[in-house]
Amino acid sequence: MKILFDETYTSNDGKYSSRNIWYGYADITVDGQHGKTIKLNEDFMVQLCELIKNDLSKNAANVPTQTNWYFYGSTVTKDAIGDNIRPTIMVREKSDEFTTNFNISDHDFAVNIDAILLFKADFEKRLARH
Repeated sequence: MKILFDETYTSNDGKYSSRNIWYGYADITVDGQHGKTIKLNEDFMVQLCELIKNDLSKNAANVPTQTNWYFYGSTVTKDAIGDNIRPTIMVREKSDEFTTNFNISDHDFAVNIDAILLFKADFEKRLARH
């Protein structure tokens, strides 16, 4: 995984700032029985939590209103109509609350949504304990 950008945007009145950190080439997928699915193992969750915790510690003196992370997968798959799908995990921290979203393929949704929802819930709980 490689950091692509780390940028902070501030509102014109200076009351709001949004730090955005983009990571690319993340090893997000694994080969499943019928195609690639999003990686949902303990090591991956620990890696993401550590990256986020480390990024948050870097702005301790000038904390933004919210921080957003974008983890782009290194592989691209196709959906049922032939469009390219790049798995992405997005995380937002605002007021010490974490929200996550996963962009996944239709295949991953069909075969893996229950596991994704469990991973997502555990991920948000762990991040909240940072």
